[in-house]
Amino acid sequence: MRNALALLLLVPAVALGAEKAEKKKPQIPGVDWAAGTIKATGRGAPNLNAPSVAAARLGAEKAAEMDALRNILATLKAVQISAGKSVGDAMSSNDTVKATVEGQAKGFKRVDTRYFSDGGVELDVEMSLEGLLSELMPAEESGALAQLPSSGEMTNTGLVIDAGGLHPKPALAPRLLDEAGNEVYAARYVTKDALKANGIAGYLKTMDEAKKSARVGGKPLVVKAVKVAGGTDVVISNADADKLRDPKGNVSYLAEGRVIIVAD
Repeated sequence: MRNALALLLLVPAVALGAEKAEKKKPQIPGVDWAAGTIKATGRGAPNLNAPSVAAARLGAEKAAEMDALRNILATLKAVQISAGKSVGDAMSSNDTVKATVEGQAKGFKRVDTRYFSDGGVELDVEMSLEGLLSELMPAEESGALAQLPSSGEMTNTGLVIDAGGLHPKPALAPRLLDEAGNEVYAARYVTKDALKANGIAGYLKTMDEAKKSARVGGKPLVVKAVKVAGGTDVVISNADADKLRDPKGNVSYLAEGRVIIVAD
């Protein structure tokens, strides 16, 4: 039975499809901060003792899905929430968070499937980071919304922070600081709905992309970062910080997470 199954798996039609599949390179697993996704590949080998080709293929697909889930979780655990704290840290310290993150990871979607001549299967999958931050927020940061200046006319539609050349490490909850280390913008300034929909900030690689992004609208305020703190937090000049703190101004767009950090 084993030999017969192996021969069936090597029929020409399947072999031809496998040759084409083997020439196609899978996407590199990792985090796509611009798209807000984690991508991973899972691989499954066939059970040659399976009662049929279909059963062998089905088993290989299930094995590939489990492998993809393991790879997504491995990547996800390394994602920074904030300076000095990763998703893995949050999962290891809180069983509820662990269950929530694992449940979200299980909701990945397939983006490509490849079948090989030996019966093996390879999957490219994708998981959205959307809404993850709202599940990871510490209790002390998910309470009352911090107040932002909103009394004046809103002259800007979003904020673009040029951190080119400074190489901040992307994070789910980066902070914006002034030169003295005082907080200008952070997760506690963003509404719960915006946290679920947008997160705190997006990351793009060029100023041109940032200025054209719908996230910050048609007239974003552009400020230059002066340094990075703690690997993930971005520091701006005191003068620029004062613009965002002006009590006569209106920066209510920050409460909607309309922020992009340009990091090459």
